[in-house]
This record gives sequence, structure tokens and C-alpha cells, in this order.
Amino acid sequence: MLRRAGLVLALVLGFSQAACATPSPDAARSLVDGMAGEAISTLSAPGRTDEQIRTKFHEILARNFDLPGIARFVLGRYWRIATPEQQTEYLKLFENYIVGIYANRFKNYSGETVQVTGAKPDGDNVTVASTINLSGGAQPVLVEWKIGDSTDGAPRVNDVIIEQVSMSLTQRSEFATLIQNNGGKVEALLAQLRAKTGAAAASSPAGN
Repeated sequence: MLRRAGLVLALVLGFSQAACATPSPDAARSLVDGMAGEAISTLSAPGRTDEQIRTKFHEILARNFDLPGIARFVLGRYWRIATPEQQTEYLKLFENYIVGIYANRFKNYSGETVQVTGAKPDGDNVTVASTINLSGGAQPVLVEWKIGDSTDGAPRVNDVIIEQVSMSLTQRSEFATLIQNNGGKVEALLAQLRAKTGAAAASSPAGN
């Protein structure tokens, strides 16, 4: 299940947090359709390099996902105890972490397609339902996208639900466990994210 979820996220660019207002179902559906088409076009291009995939993934993610809101939600209550310097570094590390993980999984793309099947209002969001048709006759994967308006008024993805499992809640649980296992210190998470992304440690003193 985790392996399939990873492949789906690599293809459709997944991840959470409540947004400010509710976009129209048509706008939300267009967002998902556009992302899927752009991702598949990139993955299908002959001679694509790993760096090209990573760069394109980064562009699509930054343009279509509420990354600051997602990052804060994933950090949960630890966002409030992090110092301003740690918050700034965390936002950068989180984005690079997500890009690094799923850009690598683009290599597994082998003809999967995304079919949007509907869109409906869901509280402050619009839920866009879709099906990921996997190659090799594997069972299709059901994916729901939670779309809300960002602070600039444009629709953004703020959560992805794969087979009824929220990717943002899953990541939030993992981060919380890591911090708890290291005395409640946010610095422990930052250290791991630096290691995974190859980033240098921030010059400011370690805080929480």
C-alpha cells in the first residue's frame, strides 16, 4: 500500500491544511486536470533527465499546492514553539524534502493516467475525485484532492487522500513521533530534514 501510495504521489503530486475560502467545483477540477496533464507530459517526454523531472516537479508543486499551509499543518503544535529562525528554515527544508522524495519516484512512471471523476463542495474545500489507472493491470487507486483558496485567492491543493488515507495527517504523525522521541525538540526534525535534503545547518543557534 505504501509503495503504491508513493507512486501515486509521484505521478499526481500529492499532500494539507484548511484554506481561506471555497473555490468553485469547476476551478478545482481544472486545477487537478491541469496538474495531471502537465505531469504526464513531462514524464512522457523522451530523454528526460532526473534534474529536469525534479525542476518540473518543484514548479508544479509550488504553483498548485498551498505549501506554507501544508508545512505548518504537518508540524502541528510544534510550529508554535519553534523559533522564527527555525520556522523559516523548516519551510524551506519541508519543500525540498517533499520534492526530493517524490521526484525520485518519477522514475517509476510507466504509463499511468489520471481520470478526474467529479468535484463537489466539502466544507471550506472542494473535493475532486479521481482515479489513477496503473499500468500492468493493477487495481486502480482512488484519490481525492482537497482544494481550497489560498491567501492570494487562487485555488490550491491542501490535502490528498489516497484510498481514504490523508497524506498530510500521515506526515504529521511521522514528524510528531520524531520530535517526541527527541525530547520535544524541533531541532531534531530540522537535523533530519537537513540530512535528507543535503542542506547545511542554519547559522543561528539551535532552539527548541
